[in-house]
Amino acid sequence: MPLDLNFEKKLNKIVARDMAAFPGYLRNGSGGVETYQGEFEPPMIEEGQEQKYLKQLLASDSTVTDKALTLMYHNMRQQMFYDGNKRTAPP
Repeated sequence: MPLDLNFEKKLNKIVARDMAAFPGYLRNGSGGVETYQGEFEPPMIEEGQEQKYLKQLLASDSTVTDKALTLMYHNMRQQMFYDGNKRTAPP
């Protein structure tokens, strides 16, 4: 199965099914995340932008490892889902 935003949604639905209010759905609200440096307010998620970002990343000349790490960091930083962002990000 190719890696795309729908795959990430399916993965999140599995890893966050017992913790998130809306597993498998992109976050559509605001809300801070507690970090050791204080509160972090992630940007609003726009599905079209996320699809474009993923497509560009996968088409880049980066190594597979670099793509995976870049996507993992991006997903965690964006807080794309209500819960399970670290578990959803591809290793």
